[in-house]
Amino acid sequence: MRLWARFFMGLYACTQAAVAAEQKRISPIPVNCIAGVADKGYCSEAVIPAGGFPFSIRFFMVVEKEVYSNGDDLLAKYLAFDQWPAYAASTGSDNLIFTKSLRMPDKVDAQGAAVMRQYFDYKLKSPIGYQRIRGITHNQRLKEAYVGAESTTEFVVQTSGPQDVPAGEKPLNGAEGLKFQTGSLNLMSCHGTGLCSDQQWIVIYESTITPAINLLPKVVSASVEKGIADVIVGMLVN
Repeated sequence: MRLWARFFMGLYACTQAAVAAEQKRISPIPVNCIAGVADKGYCSEAVIPAGGFPFSIRFFMVVEKEVYSNGDDLLAKYLAFDQWPAYAASTGSDNLIFTKSLRMPDKVDAQGAAVMRQYFDYKLKSPIGYQRIRGITHNQRLKEAYVGAESTTEFVVQTSGPQDVPAGEKPLNGAEGLKFQTGSLNLMSCHGTGLCSDQQWIVIYESTITPAINLLPKVVSASVEKGIADVIVGMLVN
């Protein structure tokens, strides 16, 4: 083999290894969540760093393959943004009260990938009263899912600059009530986990958040965790 050919094969191998090393992985199910998943089918936890913010909320739920046969079925339920108020209300909780949630027209990014946009306006219950949260989330399904997942959709709340809003809504610059929020929705096979059967999936929703509310991280993360649980449980179960 010629020297130049060996060089480019070596360069290709190094590039592929670097890409694989950078590929994101789904969050492992924490040991303290296993009992919750076995008992009621889902579990959530807050992960608070030493600095307090941003904290992460991780939610794990088992769903049936006869209901969600693949990632397309899960994504369709997730992207039905106009149904999010009903999802939250179906739990009978008042942790999260929607004023509005809408799917806006999709956009295409510079790489030609679809960006699916949500407009949201809701109130989150906190120890100091309801806090209003309003903004635009950009959602994208990845061509290559996270390592260990069947499908991955990432989302980012737009927190700077003027935003497109639905007709009749007040102008929006960045987001209201949020300084930062990103996350992902993953569908994972139950095979080999010991938590569920081959006729089921594990849904993993994770979001990293810095809210604008001035409360201790442990306090505000508990409010956010309850709100997320209401939406996801209502979405996938009720």
